[in-house]
Amino acid sequence: MRTKSLHLTVTKKQKAFLDADADEVLFGGAAGGGKSFGQIVDAFLYALRYPGSHQLILRRTYPELEKSLIRTTLALFPREIYSFHSTSHTGRFANGSVLDFGYCAAENDVYQYQSAEYDVIRFDELTHFTEPQYLYLISRVRGTNGYPKRIKSSTNPGGVGHTWVKRRFVDPAPAGTVFVGEDGMKRLFLPALLSDNRFLEEGDPKYRERLLALPERERRALLFGD
Repeated sequence: MRTKSLHLTVTKKQKAFLDADADEVLFGGAAGGGKSFGQIVDAFLYALRYPGSHQLILRRTYPELEKSLIRTTLALFPREIYSFHSTSHTGRFANGSVLDFGYCAAENDVYQYQSAEYDVIRFDELTHFTEPQYLYLISRVRGTNGYPKRIKSSTNPGGVGHTWVKRRFVDPAPAGTVFVGEDGMKRLFLPALLSDNRFLEEGDPKYRERLLALPERERRALLFGD
């Protein structure tokens, strides 16, 4: 089957996220840095590169998925090779790859993935998750197919998981540097700023002004990734 070509243009920071060679990658920082779009593009490319692969992308609630990531995939992915099944919350590719959309609204919701196996798990807004949720879910990254196994996350500052995420990804090494944790896992933190995303700044030049109008705490977090 022939499909129409798909031309994807990404920022330098998004490209760094796509190319990241670490077990755990965090693409974090200010709002508007293109983090969620980077996740979707990365998931698409992985699914095509590794036929029959399985990925899971997570938010805390399913409505959050519907209003953001699911809409983006439906608008971006060619229908000739991708279909979304709303009952199972699953995206399927023509080459057999699967992209599950999951959520963990309650602490124990992680156990719905107890017997699952994934090549990649993706957390969107990682700081909305607790550390026990994260540690349990990354144990579901496993398999014998030889495909690269990754945990790739994106987030803004703040939220219930802010402290543990900062401790795990930000504090141990300078941004952009791959380091090895005490558990032997290679990790990488890639900071994102609004200024890194020229597509949004050019398409919505007033967005920066709206962020500047926020109270100081929210402004520092969402504009400067502080």
